[in-house]
Amino acid sequence: MKDEADNEKLMIRHLLGNLLEEQQLQVEREFLSDDQSHERLLALENELFYDYAQNKLSPGEREQFEKRFLSSERNRKRAIIASALAHQMSQVEPVEVSENNIADREPQQFWQSVKLYFSAQRAPMKISLAALGIVSLASIWLIVGIIRLRNEYTQFHLQRAVQEDQLREQAQQERARAEELSLNLERKIDENAALRQELSKTQAQSRGQAQNPSVISLALAPSIVRDQGAAMNKLYIPPGARLLKLRLKLKGEEEYKLYQVMLLTAEGAERWSRDKLQTQRTGSVRSIVLTVPAGILAEGDYELILKGRASDGTLEETGDYYYLSVERK
Repeated sequence: MKDEADNEKLMIRHLLGNLLEEQQLQVEREFLSDDQSHERLLALENELFYDYAQNKLSPGEREQFEKRFLSSERNRKRAIIASALAHQMSQVEPVEVSENNIADREPQQFWQSVKLYFSAQRAPMKISLAALGIVSLASIWLIVGIIRLRNEYTQFHLQRAVQEDQLREQAQQERARAEELSLNLERKIDENAALRQELSKTQAQSRGQAQNPSVISLALAPSIVRDQGAAMNKLYIPPGARLLKLRLKLKGEEEYKLYQVMLLTAEGAERWSRDKLQTQRTGSVRSIVLTVPAGILAEGDYELILKGRASDGTLEETGDYYYLSVERK
């Protein structure tokens, strides 16, 4: 019994907003999970309205009640109804009829007394029934409101869970993108460092070999007939030459986006090749520029075969042939 009284006091303090946050959460958990606690809490709330109407609350409780409940139009109407019911109950006085008086009166007076008795009792019964109906309707309305709030609370948590999943997925995607950008940046830094090192090395070798050029350039025109003797180009490679820059001129309009070049010996052995080459345009002339290590070219005759890469990825011969005769000094 003591625990029940303590629980009622705790619920009343909860209704008046006089609990600490931890105690408030405890009562709310019981309120949302236990149907009996719901009903008891609703009953205590109705009792608070009648105690307020009958001035049974302490000054502090009355002030807390007004702040807590009378801020909404619905609760102000409830307070007015409770005050009206309390006023009607205080105005009705019970009619007391003793057995001695009834026995002393005549039969007609007796039946009139009985009629007056039940007529006097009818008013408080009507008031009680009306109060019971109002309380029942209010309880039903509150239960419906609680169910709606529960559904909204559940829907809110579901939406919040979906949003958290989306945010986590976006964060993972952003981290993956950042890691990819970081790797690309590191690769570019490494490539730039290698290029600078190669450039420094090339410049140093160029200064040390001022009389012997390290890069030899040669432009080759295409031959439409595969005949080495018809369009043989002579190339002399001096000592110290490191690179051979060949410019292969193309005939006609552009047919392929990418090309492949193979360098073959006179016997047909492949010595060097490059794929996915793009054309360069100088005025109206289209060409492909190749940088071939001079060290792989021994004296002898060579053939350069040009193939174009079709849209489906297959290689097709363009019909352009280039021939080169290498001699070393």
